[in-house]
Amino acid sequence: MTPEILEYLLRLTVIWAVLIAYHFLTMRRGSFAAQRFYLLGTLAFGLVVPLLPALGGGLPVAALPSVTYVAEPFFYTEGAEAETVVSNWSWFTVLPWVYLLGVGFFAARTLVQWNALRHWASSGERDRYDGYRVIRHRGITGPFVAFGLIFLPAEMSDADLENTALIHEASHLRARHHYDTLLLTLGSLLLWFHPLFWMLCRLLAAVHEYEADAAVIQRVPVRTYGLQLLKSTLGPAGFPGLFSSPIKKRINMITDKTRARKLRLLPLLILPLLMAGLMLTCSSIRGDVAVPQEENNTTEKIPGELVESEEVTVPAGVDSESYRKGYAEGKQAAEEALEKIAREFSETVYRKITYPVAARSVGETGKFDFMVDIDETGKITSATYSKDGNEKDPVGEITVVGIGKTNAEKMGGSDLLVEEVLKTLNGLQLPAPLTILDVTLPTKLPVRFNFLLEE
Repeated sequence: MTPEILEYLLRLTVIWAVLIAYHFLTMRRGSFAAQRFYLLGTLAFGLVVPLLPALGGGLPVAALPSVTYVAEPFFYTEGAEAETVVSNWSWFTVLPWVYLLGVGFFAARTLVQWNALRHWASSGERDRYDGYRVIRHRGITGPFVAFGLIFLPAEMSDADLENTALIHEASHLRARHHYDTLLLTLGSLLLWFHPLFWMLCRLLAAVHEYEADAAVIQRVPVRTYGLQLLKSTLGPAGFPGLFSSPIKKRINMITDKTRARKLRLLPLLILPLLMAGLMLTCSSIRGDVAVPQEENNTTEKIPGELVESEEVTVPAGVDSESYRKGYAEGKQAAEEALEKIAREFSETVYRKITYPVAARSVGETGKFDFMVDIDETGKITSATYSKDGNEKDPVGEITVVGIGKTNAEKMGGSDLLVEEVLKTLNGLQLPAPLTILDVTLPTKLPVRFNFLLEE
C-alpha cells in the first residue's frame, strides 16, 4: 500500500461523496433512465478523474538536483553513534494482505454464485418469453435475471404472478440492467472495502427495480401489482428481480400518480460546474512532487585551501613523488565514487518519496538530517535521524514540495515527515554500491531532506 494509492482513494472518496450528495439533493427527481446514467457516470467519474494529469497547478519535476560535495568519503568507523534502524513492519506491509484477503473472499463468493447459475441453466427447464430464454429450477427461490437469462422458480404460486414476473424480468433484460450488475459484481472484487461503492450499488439496484416496475404497470393494474409485491418473498441477493428490495419504496413509486419525474434546468446547469470543480481539485494522484533544485550538472570541488593544506606523510623508503601521485589518484577516485553513489541515491529517492497528506493538511515543514548506511550491494540497511544535525555537512539535499499552507508552529520536529523518510529509505536498493578502484565498500551517506509547502 503506497501513499499514491491512499491519496487516489481519498480523492475518489471526495468525488463519490459529493456526487452522491448531489444525487439525493436534485438528481433523484429525474427520470429513472437519467438516474441510472448519472449513477453509472458517478462511478466512472470517480475512478478516472484522480488518474488524470494534474489540472490544478501541480508543480512539475524539472530535473534531478545537483549534489555539492564538501567532504571526503565517509566510511564505517568505530564508535559510531547509535542508529535508528528502519523497521520492517508497518501498516503499509499489512494492508495489502488484508486487501488481498478481501479480494479472495469476494472472488470466491462470486464464483459460488456463478456456479449455481451455471448449474440451474444446465439442469433446469428451458422456455422462452418475449424472445428471452427462461430457466425454471426447484433451487430458485424468486425470479431474477443474470447473463441475459430469466430465472424462475419451478413452481410459481399462481399464473398471474408468473406472468407479472416474466414481464418484470423481461423489462430488466430489455433495459440491459444485467450488464450493470455484471460491472458492479466485478467492481466489488477490487472495491469491496469502500462503503460509497456499496452505496452506489444499492442506489443503482433500486433504480433498476423502479425502471422495471414502471414498465410492468403499463400492462398490469397498479393495485394488482402492488398486492403481488406485498405477497412476494425476497429473491437471490445480488441480481435484479421482481422480489428485490425495497418493497415499500417500490409500492410508493408505482402508486404515486402526482409526482412528475422531470429535472429542472438549474440542477442541470450546476452539474457541469460541479464536475469541472471536482476535476480541478481531484485530477492528479499526487498533489505533491519532489521539486529539485536548479539543474546543474557540474560538481563543486573540494575547497582548494583544504586540499593544499593537507599534509601527506610519506613512509620511509618510498618514492615520495610516486606515493603522492598514487594518493592523489586514490583521492580523486574516492570523490568520483561518492559523487556517483550520491547522485544515484538522489535519483532513486526522488522516484519514491512523497509529501504525506497528513503533514500537508496541518502545514508541517522542516529540514531533517539523516545518516544513511549503504552496504556492499548498494542496499540501504538503516538510517539515523539526527535532531541536532549530522556531524558532517550533508553530501546532498533532497527537497520535497507539497501544495499547502505553511504553519509556523509546525516547522521542524515533525514525526510524520521523519517517518516518511524512514519508510522511503527502508530497504531501498541503489543501482550500484560504492566502488573505489574496483573495490566495493559500505558507506555512510549524510543527507538532508527539506520539506516545503507552496500554495
